[in-house]
Amino acid sequence: MSIDSRVFPDEQLPEGSVVDGETVTSPIDETFDFVVIGSGAAGGTAAWTLVQAGYSVAIVEEGPWVKTREFDRRIFPSFKRMFREAGTQALMGNSIIPLLQGRVVGGSTLVNSAIVWRTPDDVLDDWSKNWGLGGAITERDLDPHFAAIEEELKVHAVLDEALGENNRLFVDNSFKGGFVGTRMRRYENACKGAGQCLTGCPNAAKQGMNVSYVPWSLRKGARIFTSVRVDRVAIKNGRAVGVVGSTTATNPKHAKKIPVVVHARRGVFLAASTIQTPNVLRRSGIKNPHLGEHFMAHPGLGLPGIFGQKVDMHFGATQGAETIDFRKSERFKLETISMQPELAAVRIPGVGRELVSRLTTLPHAAIWVAQIRATAQGSIRPGFGGRDMVRYSMAKEDVAAARKAAALIARLFFESGAKEVWPGIHGLPEIIRSMDEVKLIENAPLDSRHYSFIASHLFGAARMAASERDGVVGLDFSTHAAKGLYVVDSSIFPTNLGVNPQHSIMGLARLAATRVAADPLAIAAA
Repeated sequence: MSIDSRVFPDEQLPEGSVVDGETVTSPIDETFDFVVIGSGAAGGTAAWTLVQAGYSVAIVEEGPWVKTREFDRRIFPSFKRMFREAGTQALMGNSIIPLLQGRVVGGSTLVNSAIVWRTPDDVLDDWSKNWGLGGAITERDLDPHFAAIEEELKVHAVLDEALGENNRLFVDNSFKGGFVGTRMRRYENACKGAGQCLTGCPNAAKQGMNVSYVPWSLRKGARIFTSVRVDRVAIKNGRAVGVVGSTTATNPKHAKKIPVVVHARRGVFLAASTIQTPNVLRRSGIKNPHLGEHFMAHPGLGLPGIFGQKVDMHFGATQGAETIDFRKSERFKLETISMQPELAAVRIPGVGRELVSRLTTLPHAAIWVAQIRATAQGSIRPGFGGRDMVRYSMAKEDVAAARKAAALIARLFFESGAKEVWPGIHGLPEIIRSMDEVKLIENAPLDSRHYSFIASHLFGAARMAASERDGVVGLDFSTHAAKGLYVVDSSIFPTNLGVNPQHSIMGLARLAATRVAADPLAIAAA
């Protein structure tokens, strides 16, 4: 069946279920039981849970709805349309670390690799014993929600037909590095190995919120307001009663901002992400000494290895292999990743004729990465022009973990038959060609400015705690300062995880929405 003849899940939606801020011409003023801010992992899950419980739900999304048929595998047009600030955000500190966030219906689930990990037991134990969560969030609480999500979103390990050579090399050779590499478990249905997760799955196989919980919610009566920015949550008598915002239209024909007010009879779910949520709360009048503090991340770095045979990263699951063997002992997780040529070419050594010549090596390149379970903490503040300013500096111990991971990846590449490795570390040769030269990586400076980090897993800037003295959000997921204002994204996490966070975010959002929907006191009309 050709791609043009298929009906994708983001098509044929109920009439009137999508209100596009790009085209509206008059003010919006509507009322629902619940308003959900954000349509990503947390928002999509919360909306679907509330709709299934029988409530009327509005989803408010700052970005546009880019449909499956509109995806463009080219990096620049995709980044410009689907990423916040066209992918130019950064963490500012002792080095500049690029930050990628989806700003589109589906949020970052549209542009990530759909990797599934339940919240590790040791993290839940830590939250319980050291962060005051007690019995509020336990493995027993979360397991049925994880199981339901895994069934609905078709979670399974990457199949042979979508594995690809980049992932296969990692799995087959991991024992040479002294660890066990496994195929990733992902939210996907009939992945064809297009290798385009970053710019949107062209086959709607990846079960992002844009093709699953959001359209499912609309078919059960929810509405979504796209290209609408929430300026603040309206709070009356200490309770959230709706949201106030405006359209974010970029079309010159509809460039005027149109006011949007969406009333909430029963509550507001804030799922704007770790970066945006603290500033939405600030604009809503929420005050707390921990708001915007304790920001954490998993900075990542990758190394290309060049093989004699073709690897062809254009085919295979974008990220399909991993190991968590070093998550506790060394505070890093190893993964594979495939990159489109425009991004992969950034790491090609040389200039001029040498650079042009080396472009021919891309079909032979594999890229393996490390995400660092960093100890550093940063802060989030309002920035110029409505942007969000993130201050974050990696600790020396975090850079040491990254250096150790980079050396391990380089050694594994050579053990697996690579001819060259490109460290991408300032001060080192652009190319190393033997196992003996890996010692150069092992002795690289412990200065984050020497490394090419990127941040995508974000946590903690509105953390949960039993007391207002210790956190922004209470054990019922409602802010301490305003009842009925529920925060359900990873900003409430007291710590980072050491594994990919989407499943934890979705499990917690489903748990929160289920509890709110089932508790008459929690949902009493304001």
